[in-house]
Amino acid sequence: MKIMITGGNGSLGSRLAAPLVWRGDQVTLLDRSPDPRVRTPEFDQCTVAVADIADKEQVSKIVADGEFDSIFHLAALMSSDAEENPDVAWQVNMIGTCNVLETAREHGVGRVIFTSTVASYGHMTEDPVPVDAPQWPESLYGATKVAGERLGVYYHYRFGVDFRGLRLVATVAPFGSTGGASGYCSQVYLDAVQKGAYEFYLKPETRAPIIYIEDAVGALIGLHDAPASDLTRRVYTLSGIAPSAEEFAASIRRVLPEVQFTYKPDPVLDPIVASWPDRYDDSASRADWGWDPGYDLDAITDAVIPALRAAIEG
Repeated sequence: MKIMITGGNGSLGSRLAAPLVWRGDQVTLLDRSPDPRVRTPEFDQCTVAVADIADKEQVSKIVADGEFDSIFHLAALMSSDAEENPDVAWQVNMIGTCNVLETAREHGVGRVIFTSTVASYGHMTEDPVPVDAPQWPESLYGATKVAGERLGVYYHYRFGVDFRGLRLVATVAPFGSTGGASGYCSQVYLDAVQKGAYEFYLKPETRAPIIYIEDAVGALIGLHDAPASDLTRRVYTLSGIAPSAEEFAASIRRVLPEVQFTYKPDPVLDPIVASWPDRYDDSASRADWGWDPGYDLDAITDAVIPALRAAIEG
């Protein structure tokens, strides 16, 4: 298959490219930067298209020339960056999504996979959160993702675009995203390896829902590959595990016993993280296309720390 990944040089996009290349897909990475966040051996087998996702003419030409079967639309300005740069967030998250959907329609792209977020729900008291719970996001990032979901569903019913959306929880990865309230999930590993210490901006008991990057990649491919006849909805939700800050510390100390952890709860960030539900109803994902996460907290720790050590020491 011919596949394009927008935001293809980012943390998730660069890791998604590898298994697609392994199985023989021709992969094009569209990004503002020519350099990948994570350089893998498979990167050299991809085509890199440097472009602004908000530039309709650029996107249309790349899609027309590429004759793609599918697009994974991952390009987005994340939560904290979106709050600091709302005009840019609108261009990337809204205009960019519109451009992807419109060019997919114009040039006959068979499938569009869209990454959304559980932040689209806003403050919720139900646990687990039902997949069809009302979406009242409290951030610009969440609002643009709700709009992207609805626009994609519209393009499906109005124009026949095979739109499939996936709401992700916080994703943990070596050198992963550290922006927003959930950024500690990746930063704690980096600081533990590099500095031998980390200060949580959370209370020890504060929890957050997370998944490992490899589970996120597997979920995106699983949803993409699912036969259309098996799908009962257009947008799916993932759940994961919800370790507390002190459980993160204990898992890391199991591998790096000398690391020092302290806790200084931030009056803004800790209440935000504490307000998130621990679980989301992902039963439709499990039933329709076989979502089954493979990493618990210790497995994440056992994957992230060696990867960081190899990158830093190598």
